Amino acid sequence: MTTHPFQIIARAIAVLFLTGFLSQSGLAMPNSFSPIVKSEKEKIVNISTSAIVENPHIKRDPLFEQFFKNMPQKQRQSSLGSGFIISRNGYIVTNHHVIAKAEKIEVKLYDGQIFTAKIIGKDKLTELALIKIEAENLPFVKWGDSDAIEVGDWVLAIGNPLGFDHTVTAGIISARGRSVFGNTAYGQFLQTDAAINFGNSGGPLYNLDAEVIGINTAIVAGGQNLGFAIPSNLARKIIQQLQQHGKVARGWFGVEIQEVDSELAESFGMPAGMRGVVLTGIGKGSPAEKAGLEKGDVIVEYNGEQLDKTKQLQQFVAETTPGSDVRIKIFRNGSFLDKTVTVTLRPADSIVSLDTTNVLFGMQLTELTTELKVKYGLTEKYGLLVVEIDQTGIAWEKGIRKDDIILKADNKEMEAVENFAEVVEHAEKGSKPITLLLLRDGRSIFIPLPVK
Repeated sequence: MTTHPFQIIARAIAVLFLTGFLSQSGLAMPNSFSPIVKSEKEKIVNISTSAIVENPHIKRDPLFEQFFKNMPQKQRQSSLGSGFIISRNGYIVTNHHVIAKAEKIEVKLYDGQIFTAKIIGKDKLTELALIKIEAENLPFVKWGDSDAIEVGDWVLAIGNPLGFDHTVTAGIISARGRSVFGNTAYGQFLQTDAAINFGNSGGPLYNLDAEVIGINTAIVAGGQNLGFAIPSNLARKIIQQLQQHGKVARGWFGVEIQEVDSELAESFGMPAGMRGVVLTGIGKGSPAEKAGLEKGDVIVEYNGEQLDKTKQLQQFVAETTPGSDVRIKIFRNGSFLDKTVTVTLRPADSIVSLDTTNVLFGMQLTELTTELKVKYGLTEKYGLLVVEIDQTGIAWEKGIRKDDIILKADNKEMEAVENFAEVVEHAEKGSKPITLLLLRDGRSIFIPLPVK
């Protein structure tokens, strides 16, 4: 069959048109990702950790104890992950779950050098962690604007899946603002079809300008090409706090909330098309109660930003510096009202893991908030509550238990976690253990806690 010259010309025009359209729209396949790989490969690290965990083979049923009584109760467990360098002097970003329970963290650079890393800070809510190695003149990544990335844009993932160092995969942004894995990262995950596997966690997701626009964090088990990354714009705020303070200080309203859909908005008598977040509960003594907010109020604006999702409000409040005043607009009984709320520190965020100090005590402490005093029926004016304790740590070995309250350390009243850190720092300069005064089940006991 002979092809008419006109058909050949028409096909050529169509190809040129489509090629030009795809290139202009940003959807064209790049000729190669190798320039990005070459410029960035030395900035990606392999992270290996080890920790002591419960032996999974131990049976707790008394019927089986006789068969397992000679087995060790605990065993050392290793894991792998990825990370990337963000400064010349060795600061490295990774995922919280990569190093959460680690007793030892080793970082392997592209050239094969291995360093022992220390934890600077970690944040479970956003699944981010910051660690550091003692090195200088390291190559480091450039952050990108995750708000500028669009669904359909090309992205590149580099990491250590299943232990295969510096594996490169490519794909596109499949979706934005995914709410997966509970409240982690405020439901802002970027979804990508770039292949991500176990071991990629903590590695970077690049745009075509070789900028990090996401931190690869999770996959959906059983799914295919369903990877999720924390947006860089959220990550940078968290990393900055971890670098400066070792923890994240989040704002708190003290409310329970629910999204307002179209039917609920109509039942409230709200203007057509308006949405918001309705308050379903107000904490006693909370910032919301002090500001005069009531159950049933619908928050429609936060500092001028319109609201329609609960996670929006959660993130806005969390990112507000404790002690700051914020303006909100609410809808109540057919009218709009302006309110000012003084945001305070979120109680859960006063929990501090002491594994960022020079001593691995193996316990977590929190200050006695009003809510905790009510929950535990406490009347003490000060003290630090032991909220978690590692049975392999020094604290457990010396007799400290979960729910103990540390009233004094070396005869100093413990009103804040910082008080304890100060006592530890002072004690490390000497050789004497710290003397703790604990409250347990209504009675006081003294426990010496070594720092060397």
